[in-house]
Amino acid sequence: MLEASVFNEDSMKSFLQQNYHLEVFRVEVLNRGSANLFSLNDNQYILKEYQSRYDVESIKREVDVIRHLRHKNMPVPVFLPNVRNEFYTKYRNRLIIVEEFIEGEVKNNHTGDAISLIDSAQMLGRLVVALEDFKPSLPVTDVKEWFLQETVDKSIQKYEELLCIVPENFYCTQIKMDLKDKIEMLRNFDMYDIFDKLDKLTIKNTHGDYNVLQFIYQGNKIKAVIDFASVTKMPIVWELIRSYSYIDRNAIDGEFDLNHFKKYVQEFCEFVPLNKDDIQCMPYIYLAQLLHSDYGYKQYFKDYSKVSLLEFGFFRTKLCKYLFSNASKIVSFLEDV
Repeated sequence: MLEASVFNEDSMKSFLQQNYHLEVFRVEVLNRGSANLFSLNDNQYILKEYQSRYDVESIKREVDVIRHLRHKNMPVPVFLPNVRNEFYTKYRNRLIIVEEFIEGEVKNNHTGDAISLIDSAQMLGRLVVALEDFKPSLPVTDVKEWFLQETVDKSIQKYEELLCIVPENFYCTQIKMDLKDKIEMLRNFDMYDIFDKLDKLTIKNTHGDYNVLQFIYQGNKIKAVIDFASVTKMPIVWELIRSYSYIDRNAIDGEFDLNHFKKYVQEFCEFVPLNKDDIQCMPYIYLAQLLHSDYGYKQYFKDYSKVSLLEFGFFRTKLCKYLFSNASKIVSFLEDV
């Protein structure tokens, strides 16, 4: 959980009775994802409490996307309407949804075998195709911002400020090294050739946070894809390479298994064709986004108990180092996709 819940067990039971006419006898915390999740009545329902940064518009959008995807026979959650026949409810400045529980297994990052990789790539392709005709327009993620000198300068300043407040504990040496490495990579990342190609990329409606933590599994197959709060329109190769980097068991140390990655891209392309510029820009776009992100470090500095988030930050910096040194090699390996 990134933010403490606004509920205690009694207030949640009262809230559910008043707003959903649900009699709840058991509440259990589910420790997965960034939202606060609670199992109700021994996995009869799920209550999802969004982070405070989410507004009503984004939740309405998620509801509309889920409805659209269900009409396309995609495996997505079923939301419960409240007593006002709305699919979200506001409580103490947090937005809440209740959905039917989906029986299955939740897997961790870097647990995917060959079958899981193919399944994930194909599911992403199916989702993108299903969202092709979604209306109204989704918010656009402008990746050009990641390549602007102004953005680079702000990120360098951000990391320099973080270096001044690194806690003197067991992790301080690794944190300092990581932040310094990110500053150095930002200063030496030649973004200009890529910037000229960004207008030629394949832009698609997509999940926006598609990764293994958003899947409910039955065996090695995805039974459902959840959490569409970040749905967006963007260069689809970012979603493609990012989702691979989180699922492949061989990428646990931040390095790609290029044969696995190539197969992942090929399977996706059976649904959504990519052009030459997509392939040439893909690792650089992901690298640019990762270089600007202080996720994991920032959360740890606020709460030293969030060691798992810090370790995730360490992993993402390993990814940066790998992509910084191997982006051209990745592009060459994918030339015949």
